[in-house]
Amino acid sequence: MSTTIETGSVKPDIFICGVMKGGTTILHDYICTHPSIQAGSLKEIHYFSLFYDKGPDWYASHFADVPKDCRTIDASPTYFDITNTAQIPRLIRSFTPDPRVIIITRDPVIRAISQFIHLKVTTNTPALQEVDIDEFFCSDYEEAYRQNTAMGYYLNQVLSFSLYTRKFLTYRQEFEKEQLLVLSNDELRESPKKVMGDVFSFLDMDYVDNELFGVESYSNGSALNKISLESYNKLADFLYPDYRHFCQQANIPFKEAVYDDERNARIA
Repeated sequence: MSTTIETGSVKPDIFICGVMKGGTTILHDYICTHPSIQAGSLKEIHYFSLFYDKGPDWYASHFADVPKDCRTIDASPTYFDITNTAQIPRLIRSFTPDPRVIIITRDPVIRAISQFIHLKVTTNTPALQEVDIDEFFCSDYEEAYRQNTAMGYYLNQVLSFSLYTRKFLTYRQEFEKEQLLVLSNDELRESPKKVMGDVFSFLDMDYVDNELFGVESYSNGSALNKISLESYNKLADFLYPDYRHFCQQANIPFKEAVYDDERNARIA
């Protein structure tokens, strides 16, 4: 005897809003192991940030196959990464009666390096293909802010995506305390079962263990061996003051990535 599963009219109410190269994919996959949570047709839909003009029917089409008795999730890092005003968090807040927003961040220096490596692989822009990592990160940051060149545009993006405080405060103003959860990539990697217990509790769902939670299924590693000590120090001086403030505001542990190349590197 076959059973028909009723689908359609399911709105996502779980949103992983950032950050790029911060662990959103693995967190999304972990959450979707829960039998009462199902992914949409795409992990990243970017509706509220990049494609809002396509309209609600376009957005709903990504969840058309989700059973009506399931919750569903949208994990789009641009919801946090490009937040310059309250517009994106307000759109999310007004979309469903009780949205749950998760922001997972990563050490900003390592995140920036990871994004640069990602851009080198996925972007054909000559300005990126012709520059090495130290040349990129030792460029003039003030000039990058002006975005007068292609490389300046990408450097500005990489740096701004690693600055979390202002964006976090914008989200905190728009959501109730019980609707907003901040995680660190390090915690998820080091204590996945504990973190997933916190996540399911935040979502008001029973904890359901999964063998995936203890498996290292993604490899970010320490990208610090890709850059020189000079590049590390410049990035650290620029990014860590903001990161320290963010960690204080978000109530998560602060620590600097360890750079140790046996040349008197600064160590957290």
